[in-house]
Amino acid sequence: MGSARMHLRLFSEMVEAGIAPDGITFVAVLSACSHAGLVIEDRRLFDRMVEEFNVMPSMEHYACMVDLLGRAGLLREANEVVERMPVMPNECVWGALLNSSRIHKNASVAEEVATRIFELDVEKKRAGSYMLLSNVYASCGRWDDSARVRDVAMTNGIRKSPGWSWIELNERVFTFMSGEDLPSCMEDVYWMLELLNWGMDGEAPINGGGIFNPG
Repeated sequence: MGSARMHLRLFSEMVEAGIAPDGITFVAVLSACSHAGLVIEDRRLFDRMVEEFNVMPSMEHYACMVDLLGRAGLLREANEVVERMPVMPNECVWGALLNSSRIHKNASVAEEVATRIFELDVEKKRAGSYMLLSNVYASCGRWDDSARVRDVAMTNGIRKSPGWSWIELNERVFTFMSGEDLPSCMEDVYWMLELLNWGMDGEAPINGGGIFNPG
């Protein structure tokens, strides 16, 4: 919430200084308001963008609005924004609505939105959409449907790109990819994670503040 308020304050100062905001500026402020759930402020800003500053909404602006309304549980209003768009929505806009349906466990909306995404020729985005739809079914306790969606994705040769993480220690970069063979230092990593877990649970103190040396 604090970050969003700061964005709004800086935006106001920018306008007062005579600096005209552009499309990128509005994406930043709209996105901040979206994550903070500032529905009224975001709607007002979207209207000002068009009427006062003559900035035509892009896909990113629409995606921010859909994400905002969806996160707030206003799925019907979010869908209305999509339906009123003067251009065909892309995978970012539909994806925002699909993610909102996952958050609020609305399988019927998720099914409709996923169908729209599957019709688009965007293979990489479709992989994530299959996983989101599967997760929506799982959150609703529809385990058979969740498994069916994953099976369909595999049958169609659609694979989700593996996730990567990395950390730099002692001027060396260590990378970790989902599903890969673990390096020998992982025993130390798990030991440190166990200590952190104990500390968060209040079961054991963590002394020293050091970190393992991977060599």
